[in-house]
Amino acid sequence: MARCAVFLLALLCSIAMAAEADLPLRIFGMDSRPVSFIEDGKPTGLVVELAQEVQRRLGRSDPIEIVPWIRALSIAKNDRRVLLLSIVPTPERSKTMVYAGPLFLVKVAVFARADRAEALRAAGHDLKAWRTGARRGSIFAHVAQREGFSLTDETNSSDLGARMLMQGRFDLWVEGEETAGVALEHMGYRRSDVVLLRTLSTEDVFFAFTSDTPQELVRAWNDALRDMKRDGTFLRIHRKWLPAQQLPTDMRQPK
Repeated sequence: MARCAVFLLALLCSIAMAAEADLPLRIFGMDSRPVSFIEDGKPTGLVVELAQEVQRRLGRSDPIEIVPWIRALSIAKNDRRVLLLSIVPTPERSKTMVYAGPLFLVKVAVFARADRAEALRAAGHDLKAWRTGARRGSIFAHVAQREGFSLTDETNSSDLGARMLMQGRFDLWVEGEETAGVALEHMGYRRSDVVLLRTLSTEDVFFAFTSDTPQELVRAWNDALRDMKRDGTFLRIHRKWLPAQQLPTDMRQPK
């Protein structure tokens, strides 16, 4: 009788866990081309397509919303069962998030206006004292502060950062190499209007789930990504949006 009760309890727990894993996720991407953005009224971009393919394989159809980065972070902090589509893990974030991936490499770089690049290069180590801007709450702001730059402005988007740099609101712009040029063009400037002064770090980017998300669901996303990397689907989607040198660490050939 006791053995039967234990079996029944285990069965009920298993059913409850499966039911919880089937509950919907709230999925958010940041507005940052070519990673995730809105086009013709629909979300698109690298991580959006990866998430859509994972969901197709898992038989899910949770909607994806594209919102300003700082709003996505606020939702993840205050709500349950949230998935953010592109996060670089940090010790602080890892206290409240679990990850699936990696998805791609981001190169965190320092940019300056082309007409000021020579003078700024001459500053050498004093470069960190110049006024610096980066997207609020992003890995770019995190790295800028970690490396000792004078972060005087935090913007709500990469597009706004590009415009503020070109308007002289700050001297240096810390941004991803894969997003800086697209942001400039989106704001009506040319890629050649800025110069890359220094690459600060290279980081893997992941899907990030709030820690209340069932482990079974996070594991299923990781398993689907692993299968996509094995069967070529991941590489096909990645090639559409980013160059080969930004493949995630687990897909890069050893030198």
